[in-house]
Amino acid sequence: MPIFVYPYCCLCLLLLHRGNMQWIIRKHFWQSKCLSRLLLGTRHCSQKQLPVLILFTKDSCPLCDEAKQELQPFKHRFLLQEVDITLPENTVWYERYKYDIPVFHLNGQFLMMHRVNTTVLEKRLGRIEQNDAQHTE
Repeated sequence: MPIFVYPYCCLCLLLLHRGNMQWIIRKHFWQSKCLSRLLLGTRHCSQKQLPVLILFTKDSCPLCDEAKQELQPFKHRFLLQEVDITLPENTVWYERYKYDIPVFHLNGQFLMMHRVNTTVLEKRLGRIEQNDAQHTE
């Protein structure tokens, strides 16, 4: 089973700390809701949630190391999650991307593969940031 990373709100982090992982997974991933929104009527503790950039990689991947270096100027604009496709729980990703790493997904959608395309990354991050700005007004 793949491991997911999500920028939890403060209330959900408290529940996570107390061992209520199944509740959080059910609320955040399946219903896209959060306890603080339900109880307090707030969006999240931090007004701005960074998008999640997933890097599908493996050990000894020079292209992946190079790609991470190219991402440095953008690192304040997203959360980077690395997924090792060679782990047993990631066989689906291994079958899909074994000849194509590095592969990037942004917020769960395919973004680019083989090399970092800063133009594509900038455009998609800009679109997400613009949407976030419109929703917070």
